[in-house]
Amino acid sequence: MNQVRKVCLLFLVSLGFVFTIFSSEVLALYGYDIHNTLAPAAGAMGGTSLARPQDLVSAIYANPATVTQFKGTQFTFGVTFFQPEVELKHDGSVTGVAYHADSKTDIFPVPEIGVTQDLSGLGIPAVLGIGLSATSGVGADFRDEPASLGTGAELIVFGVNVGGGYRLNERLSVGAMATVSFAQLDAGLSSTSAETHDFGYRGTFGLTYDLLDDTTVGVYYQMSQRHEFDNLFQTGLVGGVLPTFENTSVEQPANFGIGIANSSLLDGNLLLAFDYIFKNWEEAAFWEDIYEDQHVFALGGQYSMGKWRFRCGYSYAEQPNIENPTKLGSLAQVVTGPGGLVLPVAGNTALIQYLQATQAELIWEHRLSAGFGYKDFLMPGLDADLQMGWFFENNEDFGTHTTADSLGWHAGAALTWRF
Repeated sequence: MNQVRKVCLLFLVSLGFVFTIFSSEVLALYGYDIHNTLAPAAGAMGGTSLARPQDLVSAIYANPATVTQFKGTQFTFGVTFFQPEVELKHDGSVTGVAYHADSKTDIFPVPEIGVTQDLSGLGIPAVLGIGLSATSGVGADFRDEPASLGTGAELIVFGVNVGGGYRLNERLSVGAMATVSFAQLDAGLSSTSAETHDFGYRGTFGLTYDLLDDTTVGVYYQMSQRHEFDNLFQTGLVGGVLPTFENTSVEQPANFGIGIANSSLLDGNLLLAFDYIFKNWEEAAFWEDIYEDQHVFALGGQYSMGKWRFRCGYSYAEQPNIENPTKLGSLAQVVTGPGGLVLPVAGNTALIQYLQATQAELIWEHRLSAGFGYKDFLMPGLDADLQMGWFFENNEDFGTHTTADSLGWHAGAALTWRF
C-alpha cells in the first residue's frame, strides 16, 4: 500500500514538474469560460475541482459526481469581484486614426450560490445540487476613445445548474447536471450593434473513483452551449433607408476534463489536486474563427490545520488565438463609425485582428491564486472562505497593427451553512 501511495505521489509531482516546465503560455480564465477559477475554494486552488472540490459550488459547476462528497444539507452564498484591465495600441490602419487607450470596463460581481441535499437519510445513496453563478464572460470598452470607432464588447453568461450524483458503491460515483443559461452580449460597435440576450442549455456528465482511500480520480464531459443573438449587427440599408440586420450565434465549447487529488501527505492534512481540461473551441460557433482547441492545466493545494484551511494554486493553458483569421462568424460586413462607414469582414484579416484585440483579447499567460477557509466561523456549522488571484500582465500582438496588454485580479468571499 505504501508503494502505491509513493507511485501516486510521484505521479502528482511529475505532473506538476511538467506543468511548470511548459508554462510559457497560460490562461487564468480559459478563453471566456470561467471553470471555477472564481469559486470560493477552487478559486484559491487554481480552479482545481474535478476530483475533490473543496466547495460545493465547484462540485455543482464542474464534475457533478463530486456532489456525493458533501453530506447533509449545505448552502453556500458568496460573491467574487473580478477586474480585467486592458491597454490597447492601434496604428490607425483600420480605424483611420492611431490611438492608445485603456479599457473602461468596470468590476464584474460574480455570484457564487449553491445548495446540496444528501438523500442518504431516505436510504438513497445520492446527493442533489442546484447552483447559480456566471459560467462565461468579461469584456473590454474603448467607446470613449473617438479613434476606436466605438469598439468594445461584453459577454455575460449566467447559468443555473440542477442535477446530482449517485454513489454506485463505496468507491464509484456518477453524476449529471443540466444547465439553463441566460446570456447577454453587447458587440460593442456603438453605431451599428445592439445589446441582445438569449437562453441556452447544456448537459454535464461525470464520474469519480477512489483509487485508494486518499486518492481520487474524476472525469467529466460538458456539452457545448449555443446562444443565438438576433439582430445583433446592422449590416446595411435597403434603398438607403431601411436597415438590415445580422443574427450571430455564439457557442461555448464542449469540454472534457480529468482530475486527480491526493491527501496522503502530512497525516492527511495536505491535499494536492491536478486538473486537465480540453476545450473544443474549433467546433464552437463564432469562437472557431478566432480560437484554436486548447489544453488547460491547473494545480492546487490545501493544507488543513485545525479549523483553518490554507490554499494556493496556479493555472496553465495553451494560447488559443488564431494568428491570421479570415472570417468572423457569419458576418460579411460591418457598418460602423461616423457616417455609416462600411467595413467588409470576410477575408479582411487586419479588421478581424483588430476586432480580436478589442473584443476577444482577454487572454492571460499566468495566474497565481491563494486563500483560506475557517470552519465553524462565528457558530458551529458555519464556514467562511476567502480567495484572491492575480492575472499577470500579458502582451499580445494581433497582427502587425494592434497590440493589447491585459492583466487583472479577483477577490471573493463566501459563507457555507452545514446542517
